[in-house]
Amino acid sequence: MNKMRIQKPPMSVDVGGLTYAVDADFRTMIEVEHLLMGRDTLPEQEAFAKEIMGYNPELSFEDACKNAKCQEALRLFYKDNIPEDLEGAVDRMIWFYGCGKEDKDTGGKKSSKTVYSYKHDFDYIAAGFLQDYKLDILDIGFLHWWKFTSLFSALKDDCKIREIMAYRGTDLKNLDKEQRKHVREMQKLYALPECEMSKEEEELKNRVREALLNGGDVDAVLKNG
Repeated sequence: MNKMRIQKPPMSVDVGGLTYAVDADFRTMIEVEHLLMGRDTLPEQEAFAKEIMGYNPELSFEDACKNAKCQEALRLFYKDNIPEDLEGAVDRMIWFYGCGKEDKDTGGKKSSKTVYSYKHDFDYIAAGFLQDYKLDILDIGFLHWWKFTSLFSALKDDCKIREIMAYRGTDLKNLDKEQRKHVREMQKLYALPECEMSKEEEELKNRVREALLNGGDVDAVLKNG
């Protein structure tokens, strides 16, 4: 069972004995997630990756691109004040992304399907927040990432995003012919572009999100791949 933590969400993290202010807004953290786990690489990131390879010729282009995207994530998170201790900086960024949850036991069998995307489903998520909390996250100036994930995990089942997530996660083998036809149509209608990722990439993203929503250790998930 996860321990309940009643504390004010942090606006800074400690790295190497120093305190660094961070951009705790949910929009920034969605972008950080996309940089760390998304497949697409922008031209400027590829250019930086080639620059990195110039200093480390043994590094593959794929790994160099990951490093370039991680560097951009650090820049966003630390508001252009990246700590010198890069390993510690990444560790604290991942810890913050995981909302400080470190209990590794999430319990039960988890779905292997990707059922939501903060970026792709943002309009549906925004509608759910407006419906359930009367909170317009399209216009709000700031909403802490930890609060955002907590509110998202508690959206009611009658929200459109919850309906879509249910369709995406439904196992067709347990349905009759007519139900399978309907659900398959809904899955096609609401298919995520992320479903084009490899099986390994999809499994990693799902493990991270399960940990994020259920109190698991996101840091350990990312480090173990």
